[in-house]
Amino acid sequence: MWQDRFGFSYEKAAELVSITKSTKNPISSSATRQAMLSPAQASIIYALKLERPFATPQEVQKAARLSKLPQIYHGAGEEGDATFCKIDGQTKQCLENWLSKEKSTFRPLFVPEGKAYKELSDDSLYPTLGKDATLPQYRPQDPHLLDKCPSYLPSQHTFPVWYFFYGTLASVPKLRSLLGLSENETPVLHPGTVTGGRMKTWGKGKYNALVNGRETDCVQGSAFQVLSEEHEDSLRKYETSAYEVVRCLIEMEGSVEGCTFRFVGETD
Repeated sequence: MWQDRFGFSYEKAAELVSITKSTKNPISSSATRQAMLSPAQASIIYALKLERPFATPQEVQKAARLSKLPQIYHGAGEEGDATFCKIDGQTKQCLENWLSKEKSTFRPLFVPEGKAYKELSDDSLYPTLGKDATLPQYRPQDPHLLDKCPSYLPSQHTFPVWYFFYGTLASVPKLRSLLGLSENETPVLHPGTVTGGRMKTWGKGKYNALVNGRETDCVQGSAFQVLSEEHEDSLRKYETSAYEVVRCLIEMEGSVEGCTFRFVGETD
């Protein structure tokens, strides 16, 4: 199914299915639906603050049914020094399901780490802002029925590549700092819009979140041409694994195929 709908090879489809399959013994039908994570959601790395009922890595391992103890390290929390362990999105889902089963009102502190996930398919639209690649109208057509094979742009390693920014990245000083540019180098931002997305927030209103919307939904922001993979990596690290890179159509003076950062977590 993943091969047909997304255009992945057998090996890639098998890898993604193994990442996104739901947890064993789901608590309820709603929990089962929640456990079906996208590859981006499953790959997010979180720092989990250790406190009861997850005060030790052993308790985390038991609740999430992990084969190995999670890695622990020390850091600074909101109330001073704290101990954290490193988990992925699938483990986070398991812990939330465990809390639901126990009818606990405790809300763990999950801090996303890493960089924004990026996996642009060469054989389908996946992933594209506002478009569900599983729907018939967006699935790849049989190449034998076409005069020529379609190209899906931008590709994974296309550079330079246009990006659409809608929050703190739409700032010349911020871009100059992130990209390591000198005072004499000024990033050029162009007013732009994308359709198929809508703005929400997460982190109790602290952060902007671009999520899928209706085809007619429009978001205003800025377009910026990322010149190299090194610069893109800096932007992906800044956004963290709470976001993923997706394709989008950016409207400026004309239309250009580009990318943007779509939020993959739970919004406010």
